[in-house]
Amino acid sequence: MSLLHVLGFGLKLGHLLLLLCCWVVSVISMNSFIDSEIEPSNSSISAAAAAANLLGGKMWLKLWEKISVNSSKIHQVLEAKSVQKSFWKKLLRSWAVFWIVACALMFRFFNNQAIDKRKETLGSMCDERARMLQDQFNVSMNHVQAMSILISTFHHGKNPSAIDQRTFAKYTERTAFERPLTSGVAYAVRVLHWEREKFEKQQGWSIRTMNTVQQNPIQKDDHMPEKLEPSPVQEEYAPVILAQDTVAHVVSLDMLSGKEDRGNVLRARESGKGVLTAPFRLLKTNRLGVILTFAVYKRDLPPDATPRERVEATDGYLGGIFDIESLVEKLLQQLASKQTILVNVYDTTNRSHPISMYGSNVYVDKLEHVSALNFGDPFRDHEMRCRFKQKAPLPWLAITTSVSTLVITLLIGYIGYATMNRMAKVQEEYDEMIELKKRAEAADVAKSQFLATVSHEIRTPMNGVLGMLDMLLYTDLDVTQQDHVRTAQASGKALVSLINEVLDQAKIESGKLDLEAVRFDLRAIMDDVLSLFSGKSQEKGVELAVYISHRVPDTLIGDPGRFRQIITNLMGNSIKFTEKGHILVTVHLVEEVMETTDIEKEALSRKTLSGFPVPDRRRSWAGFRNFSQDGSNCSFSPDLINVIVSVEDTGEGIPQEAHSRIFTPFVQVGQSISRKQGGTGIGLSISKCLVTLMNGEIGFVSIPKVGSTFTFTAIFTNGCSKLSQSKMAYPEFQGMRALVVDSRQVRAKVSIYHVQRLGIQVEVVPTLDQALSSISTGDTVFSMVLVEQDVWDVDSTVASLFVNNLRKLDHQRCPKLFLLANSVNYSKTSTMSLDLHGPSTIMKPLRSSMLAASLQRAMGVGNKGNPRELPSLSLRGLLAGRKILIVDDNYVNLKVATGALKRYGADVVSAESGEKAISFLEPPHTFDACFMDIQMPEMDGFEATRRIREMEDNINVRIQNGDVSIEACGNISNWHVPVLAMTADVIQATQEECLRCGMDGYVSKPFEAEQLYQEVSRFFTS
Repeated sequence: MSLLHVLGFGLKLGHLLLLLCCWVVSVISMNSFIDSEIEPSNSSISAAAAAANLLGGKMWLKLWEKISVNSSKIHQVLEAKSVQKSFWKKLLRSWAVFWIVACALMFRFFNNQAIDKRKETLGSMCDERARMLQDQFNVSMNHVQAMSILISTFHHGKNPSAIDQRTFAKYTERTAFERPLTSGVAYAVRVLHWEREKFEKQQGWSIRTMNTVQQNPIQKDDHMPEKLEPSPVQEEYAPVILAQDTVAHVVSLDMLSGKEDRGNVLRARESGKGVLTAPFRLLKTNRLGVILTFAVYKRDLPPDATPRERVEATDGYLGGIFDIESLVEKLLQQLASKQTILVNVYDTTNRSHPISMYGSNVYVDKLEHVSALNFGDPFRDHEMRCRFKQKAPLPWLAITTSVSTLVITLLIGYIGYATMNRMAKVQEEYDEMIELKKRAEAADVAKSQFLATVSHEIRTPMNGVLGMLDMLLYTDLDVTQQDHVRTAQASGKALVSLINEVLDQAKIESGKLDLEAVRFDLRAIMDDVLSLFSGKSQEKGVELAVYISHRVPDTLIGDPGRFRQIITNLMGNSIKFTEKGHILVTVHLVEEVMETTDIEKEALSRKTLSGFPVPDRRRSWAGFRNFSQDGSNCSFSPDLINVIVSVEDTGEGIPQEAHSRIFTPFVQVGQSISRKQGGTGIGLSISKCLVTLMNGEIGFVSIPKVGSTFTFTAIFTNGCSKLSQSKMAYPEFQGMRALVVDSRQVRAKVSIYHVQRLGIQVEVVPTLDQALSSISTGDTVFSMVLVEQDVWDVDSTVASLFVNNLRKLDHQRCPKLFLLANSVNYSKTSTMSLDLHGPSTIMKPLRSSMLAASLQRAMGVGNKGNPRELPSLSLRGLLAGRKILIVDDNYVNLKVATGALKRYGADVVSAESGEKAISFLEPPHTFDACFMDIQMPEMDGFEATRRIREMEDNINVRIQNGDVSIEACGNISNWHVPVLAMTADVIQATQEECLRCGMDGYVSKPFEAEQLYQEVSRFFTS
């Protein structure tokens, strides 16, 4: 049926085309007839033409009617189901015969094209080789001619001659590269018969004939001039007096004694041009060659000089010997990549008997191309004949095209049927895929809902556990009980962290993980992460430090939580696997690192924070796109900040075989590591995905038993306004100067960074002696001296002497002494700490808040309180006396939240459902804020918040319209109570829904003082 429809469509299309043609012819004929009727002509020819046009139009109409009727009948027959089988067989035979003939013609056409293309290719390659050979020969010929001028000037033009055999040989040897196609150059002087005897006495040898050499060819290394016969008596001679070392055997030979050379020399001096000999076997090498001869004249001759004048002015003859076989072989070596043809070079001066100069007459391909060669000698003709090395391949294009066309045409019917069948099948599969897509989308929605539910159901009881443990810590407990509570609290937090990692991995796999874009202080985040790991680093005695370049802006715009998560994962791994040495986190701009990489190359390999060796951190970013040679890092806009963070440790390192799977989820380095250190193995996988979302890259370098360095980049937006002025965080330190005593540059650099953040000017010296010298003799007054523990412990005598010398200084110049210690077990200075001038200990890792508090307490300036109590005091100042409504259906969570807020001085009222919350918050009321749980039975937090906002909007409209007085509504003209979502759900979609329904913020369970302060401070002031 498919073939039937195709033929039917073709007939319909032909029918329309014929109809259009007949209509055009009819219109033309009718217009001619009308013109002849309106404007009758006196000529009988015009009338006859009009009649003929009218008759032609009627004939076309009749023909069209017949064609239309017949085509309609054929179309009806083709569409009928009862078509006779014999008709289809005949049609199929005709179709097959037609396409067989057409494909045979197609094969012939493509085959002729392939032959023409082969001829064109052969001609192009042959012409190219002929042109290169001719050009190279002409270059060498020009150099030989230039040498003839040189000889005329310095040999014949100087008396005595400036050129002898040794000079000529040395010169020609050194300039041989200018004549790569010549195997040697020789000069023969013209000697008349009456000058022969005098000439031979001057040269010290006799003029020899060439006939002996031609009869007995000289082989290599057997040149003996005394065996050659003297040249016979003749009018003049042309003995060789100067020759290149490669042809030194021709010295003393008479060039006019040889038949071929004599004719060549005579033609050269009569014509004044370079002439070539016929190909002959060269002496010694016995290879085919030619000699190019130039005449050397005594004086400059006019261009129209007669041959006789040229003969009389001749001084000698310069000949360049060309080894034709070597010449062509060098040419073909230059074209080795195209060496697919055979090349023959012929001397065709005698057309009937051409002389083969190069190549073999054995060939397998009959196709030949001839390219003419012009070597500058008008009396000799040369040509290059080229053939392909291999026979012509089969014309596969013609064969495949014709055969394929034949097969395709014979299978049109089957293809049509298969196409229709396939279309029906595709439609069926499409419908099935649509159904599967709907199911997958429903499953994805169910998975997201499941994640939200699981998150809430797991974190809700954990919130109760951690909250109760936190409340328990504020009761009267002995030391053992406090240790047990803190252990349980740490285990609970570890479980919450594990839940968060699993949920993050699930969100990454489902593509639901989105990043925020808020302003944050990068340095404050790094200080917080340092606080998180400071205890473990002090217990292990591992030095932990952070350094951030001054070129990194103070405020960035991005997702601080996810950035903190990446840093926490990398530093957590370093703390876990490092038992000695250090962990150093550095933050720079990418362009800054690229500018200083080469400068720090040597320094970084020898000097580290703790003195332990570390891998070359540059290898950790070797594969980053931003560090490629094309400079793609410069394509960012000025508002985008591309930071690079490196976490360097001196831990166990990663085995080479584990490098490929280090970022694979739920895969650890080895089972022994898992049993020893624990963990799920998804922290690095999540970190890599988060780095990718930040348009960055992550990499690492690790050496077993040496350490590891993880490096990642992230792109943020600059959050610092050009007009904003930096606010002094610690004005009490303004104008102070500090002296840091440290022998390690990297560690001193970290100390300088943290001290300068407080606004203190810093100087560095490596030893205590130099420190004492700077304090006592310099003009600078230092307010404090910070000594590294390693420097202090080098020699106790020097340390005691340093303290005693400080005592001798007057009170105004005596600085406060601080010791930077790394371990909680450090107690060597305990005996001195009671002394007024003894060092006060500052525990590492350094961070601005801790360092400021320590300096304030020791120096008696600024706030002298404990920095750990500041968040609690700030929250107490915000919440004291505030009336807050807490809504939660879980009794434990309600009790935990109530206890937490009451601890900060808030007046707390609790409600167990959304309906009660609505009744409490119906204006007018006295509540300052509301903490609303989201997932509650009957009415969830979203619906309760919507209704609260509707009530507030209604009362606000009534106040604006004057329906209700402001006094009756508590003297508040615009009611809007802050509602903060309080839930264990951490899905991004939940946070967006909170904002859509009218909530003002989001507080995740369990409560944390910092997060609570961040949200509450948006609405309350101290």
